[in-house]
Amino acid sequence: METVELILNPVRQRIFQYLLTHGKATVKELRKALPDVPTASLYRHVNLLSDRGAIRVVEENRIRGTVESVYAANREMLKTDDRTGLLVQSILMGQCGQFAAYFAREDADPVKDMLLISSCTLELTDEEYGEFLGEINALTAKYMERKANPQTKLRHITLVSAPGVEV
Repeated sequence: METVELILNPVRQRIFQYLLTHGKATVKELRKALPDVPTASLYRHVNLLSDRGAIRVVEENRIRGTVESVYAANREMLKTDDRTGLLVQSILMGQCGQFAAYFAREDADPVKDMLLISSCTLELTDEEYGEFLGEINALTAKYMERKANPQTKLRHITLVSAPGVEV
């Protein structure tokens, strides 16, 4: 299984994201954070991420004769030298698949569901662009820390940046 395929699965992506945001967690903590994911599926995805090195055991808690693993994201998985663009293309194709699945639903209502697509061109120095990305990351982290509750809905957000092409 390719790294892209491993991380692009929506459940595994949420597990990895939770660990990136919170630093570390047990499966019990992940279960609370992802209440919509069946327990057996959660264990299966955690095991797959662990087996493939995307997450790793960083602590073990002994609880009444059993061992509870504490996991952390392997940040090295985020570093990639994608000179062919295959990783980016795979992510974009995954996004296309999610949109196709959404619009195939009978109850798809882009207005009610607040579907958003936005594109803009910015002229920034590398320093300004670094600041911009830092601000986006800080804002995203703020909302990623919120707990799920009966009123929340899953919202998948992807930010893609590409160098501009002079015309």
